[in-house]
Amino acid sequence: MKFFKLPMIYLFLILVLAFSVRLYKLDSPVADWHSWRQADTAAVSRNFYKEGFNPFYPKYDDMSGVAEIPNVNTERYRFVEFPIYNSLVYFAYLVNGGVDERLARLVSIIFSLGSLVFVSLITKKYFGLLTSLVAAFLFAVLPFNIFFSRVILPEPSLIFFSLGMFYFVDRWIFEQKFWLYIFGVLFTALALLTKPMAIFYLLPLIYSYLKKESRLFPIPDKYLLLLIPAVIPFLIWRMWMWQHPEGVPASSWLFNGNDIRFRPAFWWWILQDRFGREILSVAGSILFAIGLFVKPKPKEGMLLHLLALFSFIYLIVFATGNVTHDYYQTFIVPALVIFTARGFVLLLEGVPSFIPRLWTIPFALLLLPLMIYFGWREIKGLYQINNGVIVEAGKYADKILPKDAKVLAPYGGDTSFLYQINRPGFPYVYLPVDEMVKKYKLTHYVSVNRDDNTNFVLKNYKIIEDNPKFVIADLREKVNSQVQDDKK
Repeated sequence: MKFFKLPMIYLFLILVLAFSVRLYKLDSPVADWHSWRQADTAAVSRNFYKEGFNPFYPKYDDMSGVAEIPNVNTERYRFVEFPIYNSLVYFAYLVNGGVDERLARLVSIIFSLGSLVFVSLITKKYFGLLTSLVAAFLFAVLPFNIFFSRVILPEPSLIFFSLGMFYFVDRWIFEQKFWLYIFGVLFTALALLTKPMAIFYLLPLIYSYLKKESRLFPIPDKYLLLLIPAVIPFLIWRMWMWQHPEGVPASSWLFNGNDIRFRPAFWWWILQDRFGREILSVAGSILFAIGLFVKPKPKEGMLLHLLALFSFIYLIVFATGNVTHDYYQTFIVPALVIFTARGFVLLLEGVPSFIPRLWTIPFALLLLPLMIYFGWREIKGLYQINNGVIVEAGKYADKILPKDAKVLAPYGGDTSFLYQINRPGFPYVYLPVDEMVKKYKLTHYVSVNRDDNTNFVLKNYKIIEDNPKFVIADLREKVNSQVQDDKK
């Protein structure tokens, strides 16, 4: 087709579009959707900047015990993914000369743009140029993907490294070029270090291996030489993490912690709520189903169908995690957009067993914009600040509290309030206030809630600020409750 003589220009224009839409509310405080997880990630980068850079001892602001093995985490260790993303954000802060969450969001956006390129390259190899451009376009404008491409989370980097692993290892299997081997090892190591769920992008490549070698065993040494150096950094990091179990957040619940796997509620959450409402909408789900279930041509092979299959298996394996957190589904967005694009192109080109193109072309051109429109209606609320008072109270507390303060900032265990205060401490009260103050040498109390604990603090400690929105108290100075009442 003459229209596609300059595909790189079209891909570049899609990248410009993708970058532009991701700038929406770039300056939002870390208090929007999933702010608790964003705050934990952002705090690691900020503490690298404030306390010194050491990726082997990532720290956030939470001193409480939320680990797999219950234990108070007074050193504030944050041992989850190896802090690749956090380190890049730290370097951005270093160049900038200060902490600025917009830079953290920009790092996520850059990873997302890289993922878009890989989606295009992978799709082009197996489904052709037109489908690759449509897939890139969908990755650029899918409202769900736009929001989660500019969050302060490791997911955008995970998707980038996983797609890079998929692309380079697949090419290396067939081409056996040394530079492809180097990139394959590098991206595999980085993907696994970010999150081990990257293996769901690696497993489909067994298909490429079988096509090339025509057997499963014995495995040629060259494949072991790729896998071993890629896996060793992950194993070393995991062994290192468990030297500090108090800093390893609980994760076993992600698999099936509430026994929801295969129950009707599981399918409702994943298929009806996430696919049919939040990610693809009903319109996009139709295109996706067409793209997935129309038999591939011999030259297309089954690799991308296996990628979709293992993406679906990922949803089942991490059943509770995927039902609880919608950002977990960002991992399967590449497979979703690839097959949605394929469904769209199939309707444009015509399928022999379908109704005539006279009907399928208008149908495709209707479903695509409807998918984006319906998606935006669902996703736009995620940009909203959940509770603006914590931002206001946090800024005020950050301004007046000593830099070495340790705070008790009860907010239902949500660490986003601690992040706004910019001080380490506890996000909930799990012992009597007096006992926590004494045991952990806490210096200040900051709360946006008028509960029993706040009322106790108001009566027994020196009050720095007491207004209808928030309370700040000095826990280093106890006062007689009668004197406090007289002051009021």
